[in-house]
Amino acid sequence: MSTATGAPVGSNGNDTNGTGERRNPLEFAPKRSEIKLISVRLKEAALDSPSFRTSCNYHATQAEQVEMWIDGLLKSLKKYPQHYTDFSEVNSVLLNQLIPDFLKSTTIDQDNTLSVMDCTKMNLNSLWSTSLKDLALNEAEITAVLTEFTKRHVKPFKEARKSFEFLQTKYDTTLSKYSALSKLKDPSALREDSFQLHEVRKAYIAASLEICQETAKFLETLDSTLMQLSEIMFKGRSTFDERYYLRVQSWSQALSKSIDLLLEDMKNSRATIEKSTIAQFEPSRDIKDHNPANINPATLTKPVPGTPSSFEKHGWLYMKTTVGKPARTIWVRRWVFVKSGIFGMLVISPSKTFVQETDKVGVLLANVRYAADEDRRFCFEIKTIDFTIMLQAETLKELKEWLYVFSEEKKRAIESSNSESGKYAFGRYPPLLYEFACTSLTSTDQELTTSRAENANNDDDTYTTVTSSHLATLVGQKSDEHDFSFANSDSSEFRNPDLNTPIATARSKLALVSHAFLDPTVVPTAVTANIWGSVNWGMYYMDETLMSRARSTKNTNNITSLAKKTQYPSYYPPHLINYDLQLKSLFDASAEPDELVVIHFACLWTLNNVQELAGCAFITTKNAYFYMNSTGFVSLLKRPLEYFVAVDVTSEKLWDWIKVYNINGLSMKGRIFLTDGKIIQKKFDMLINNMAEAKPLPEHELIPLLESIEAKETLSGEKLDRHQSKRHKEKSPSPRVDDELSTFQPFSGFNVGGHRMRTNFRDEYDLNEVVEFDAPAKAVFHIIYGEYSTLAKDTVFLASADEFKSSPWHPDGNVIRRDVDYKLSLSNGVLKGDGYIPGRLVQTIEEMVDSKYYRIEEEKKILFSGDKFRWLRKIVIIATDAKSCKVLYYSKVAHKKKRSSFFLRQIFGKSIRHFQRVETQTQINIVKNRVKKLGTHGQVLKAIRTYGHLSQSDEPYKNQEEVLFHLTIIVLFKYYTKTGLYLLTGFIMNIFALVGHLLTKLFVSLSMNWFLLLLLTGSVGFNLFLVGRSTFSYWKERRHEHVVKSLRSELELTQLQRSISLSDMDVLTQLNYNTTTPCFGKFMSSQVIDQKSSAVDSKLREKRHEIAVKRNDLVVELKILEQVEKELIVGNFRNFVLAEINMCKISLDEMGVENDELEIYCSSCIDDYKNIAAGLF
Repeated sequence: MSTATGAPVGSNGNDTNGTGERRNPLEFAPKRSEIKLISVRLKEAALDSPSFRTSCNYHATQAEQVEMWIDGLLKSLKKYPQHYTDFSEVNSVLLNQLIPDFLKSTTIDQDNTLSVMDCTKMNLNSLWSTSLKDLALNEAEITAVLTEFTKRHVKPFKEARKSFEFLQTKYDTTLSKYSALSKLKDPSALREDSFQLHEVRKAYIAASLEICQETAKFLETLDSTLMQLSEIMFKGRSTFDERYYLRVQSWSQALSKSIDLLLEDMKNSRATIEKSTIAQFEPSRDIKDHNPANINPATLTKPVPGTPSSFEKHGWLYMKTTVGKPARTIWVRRWVFVKSGIFGMLVISPSKTFVQETDKVGVLLANVRYAADEDRRFCFEIKTIDFTIMLQAETLKELKEWLYVFSEEKKRAIESSNSESGKYAFGRYPPLLYEFACTSLTSTDQELTTSRAENANNDDDTYTTVTSSHLATLVGQKSDEHDFSFANSDSSEFRNPDLNTPIATARSKLALVSHAFLDPTVVPTAVTANIWGSVNWGMYYMDETLMSRARSTKNTNNITSLAKKTQYPSYYPPHLINYDLQLKSLFDASAEPDELVVIHFACLWTLNNVQELAGCAFITTKNAYFYMNSTGFVSLLKRPLEYFVAVDVTSEKLWDWIKVYNINGLSMKGRIFLTDGKIIQKKFDMLINNMAEAKPLPEHELIPLLESIEAKETLSGEKLDRHQSKRHKEKSPSPRVDDELSTFQPFSGFNVGGHRMRTNFRDEYDLNEVVEFDAPAKAVFHIIYGEYSTLAKDTVFLASADEFKSSPWHPDGNVIRRDVDYKLSLSNGVLKGDGYIPGRLVQTIEEMVDSKYYRIEEEKKILFSGDKFRWLRKIVIIATDAKSCKVLYYSKVAHKKKRSSFFLRQIFGKSIRHFQRVETQTQINIVKNRVKKLGTHGQVLKAIRTYGHLSQSDEPYKNQEEVLFHLTIIVLFKYYTKTGLYLLTGFIMNIFALVGHLLTKLFVSLSMNWFLLLLLTGSVGFNLFLVGRSTFSYWKERRHEHVVKSLRSELELTQLQRSISLSDMDVLTQLNYNTTTPCFGKFMSSQVIDQKSSAVDSKLREKRHEIAVKRNDLVVELKILEQVEKELIVGNFRNFVLAEINMCKISLDEMGVENDELEIYCSSCIDDYKNIAAGLF
């Protein structure tokens, strides 16, 4: 059984927009994460991979051990009551003998010694009473739980396992016999055998998928039973933590509900996978595909029609080898793979509970050819300098696929021989760890598995040596044996990992620890096979959009040496080392090698309104990694911390809700049960805020801060019960500024001013506006003055957006300044001769207390009729609480000349104040809109990432050449002319809008009764109109009728009737004498002139006309009768003809009668039937 797989190609990430400019993070922030679930167990079951087989065997072994453990525990529980009674009696005797009666005499000091002895006895009595109470067990309840579990779950699982083993054995035997068939056997018989094998395979595939479901159910019930058992054992004890166990129970129930929903999904996935797998392995019906004699070796390396081209292949092949002494030839199955210029084998261990591997060999060292001289069908040979192996494919199609992949990989390796992956195609690489090296005793396996190899380097004459090592030696265990054991591990780095791997084998946890010494690789290894399966499914399905660029710089084929860091940094907490190893194992090449896990927590991630998935999170100082695994459904997700803006934790009685937000809103949501959510929130927020810093803290400074958060919580006694007590307190008001500042917040980059935080400047300036925003002061500050902010461009009065340039912020003594240069367009082309006028805005940050207070002064210089003015505006941003602030806008106009013209000041003052009001109001509206877009979570980080930090410069501020805005009468005229035109246009548009509004309001304001009355009035009017029209039409028709009647009487119009004259049958004209005489002819022509004859002729014509009308009626009735009779005859004749034709068939065809007259008669019957059918009868 084999399959070809391919990995999706991710697109490279880029933080520029193609023009070299830095992109705003908001443009490529991910939406709410979409979870891709991978059914790893079902996929491996469909492939029947070594990982699947060893995992099934391992779970079966575990089930047997669980059953043995339960049996032993039940036996011990039966003996426990007697031992408990004996222990209680011993304690009672001991306490009674502690102070004998003779000591109460005057032998000892009655005041001191006796009181101490009495106190000791009393304390011991209390201690032992408590201990005896804690040691008391409800063995009946425990026995009932364990017995019920054994009866309802262990035994059914063993039955399912027994049925699976039967079908597996049957399949292996049938496949072995089919593969051993000689190529000389008849091709049609071989095809028949292949279909028999296919029927067995279908049953085995169904059983494999079924055992995956049964295993998932068994493991789920085992977990819930153990949790229930733990609660029974400790409930009512002195050390029983009720709240903790309530959360444990809630976790168990939520997990069971989640698994029940996933089991339904597993059924659907199983049906799909089963159908596709059976279709993939359906034998060919073409007999040529079963005839090895028709194989043309020259065409075997060509692409297989209907199969997608691939540079990798994985699957089962039979391998020819020898065993025993004397040597005996056998064929054994091996899982072979070709990928990245390397081929190798995965082998099931002798214990059948984990996966091992042979050496991996570069494809350029091997010569692959079709073995036509082998007795078995579809064999090919792989020959190197060191070994020769014979492999057999199951079908001709598989043979072609293997030879094609080898051929293409060789070509690709030659073309990229100078690349890193091309160099590996020239070497041989033993397993790096002895614990996963093949230990099979067959001759070929021993040839393929070594512990040392030397490979020549392409670029020089040196050699690279690859050797195997013992994991126990690498860890530093002091033992004579080389077998690694967690119990013997003296190093705290390598504790027993607490992780549910996608595939569980006997050495899955050992494989996790191995990643401390192995570099990431895309080549399949035994380490990967014991964690993920035949391939790393997580990397195949993982969304790589955000990390492909980082991965492209990595070496993903590292199989030549161990790459263990000498040790973790001294500042790294030992309890996190295990989680760091788990991260590297799960995410492999996608995890940055220099990253360290600083936060780890387990939770139930909410996928939708009804479905949750158990998983955990690994947070580093740069990225967040999310791993989910439940019932074999696995998902991996990686997100850079710079995309997150806030983490919100809400505490409830039985769990904590955690919500992670990005710039676009809610990104992920989950429930935490057994960890303090508030500690996680504080740590997570610190990492997110650190990423928002212009200069983030390095890892060695950040980790101690994170550890101190948990230490402070522990010292202050704020544990799980703190969450419940908060719920009963009075709802707290908005958090104070100090509360937010006590957390780690990103700093804007400058310390400015003397922290006076003055807000009242009315003695110097005019107060224009006071506005409150539902956002922190820091967020509003970055919205207005951030590097990406366009607020100045959007608000400077009359400024052209195309002519706008701002400098970085420069230090200038105790303040920082920047210049904003722009050009003004006074009428926007409305008036002729209107050009651009240069202007400059100087912005100065006078004082800043980060997150609390900001004071900025803005200055414009204006020249008006020889007098210089300074247009000044002071903006004060002060926090009212942690989530809102107040902004005060002050302004004034300063004159350089103390004695300026009063008239000029009046003209200028009104204009400048108008300009200031427009700018201020525009800025307020834009800031309100931007604050609204920030949402309610992570507003500061969203503002920083959207609108940027303050662009800094170390150079001191230099006074630039003065730019004056020359405000003249012509300039004011142009502006006010444009303004007047805009106002006139607006007035006209407002009139139209007002009319429409009034009409709409009038219609809407009518009540339903008035509306119905209006409809009734309209209906009455319409009906009166129709009545008038109808009356007019009636009298008009009456007049027309009168005119027609008068014309009819005048024209003597007669009634038109149809008549038929049968001159040939007219009895009146068939006289006995000659009717051709002139006299009779004149009579018939009615050319009689005299009056008497004329009257007779008229009467005659009328009589004859009446007779003709009657004749017409009679003819019509006669025609109808004739048609009825015809149909009657035709119908009966049709039945008669059909009966005759039937008799003819019986006589001529069935009875074989030979009669010419009968044949002529039958032919006439057939002709008559055809005429009837054609309507010719």
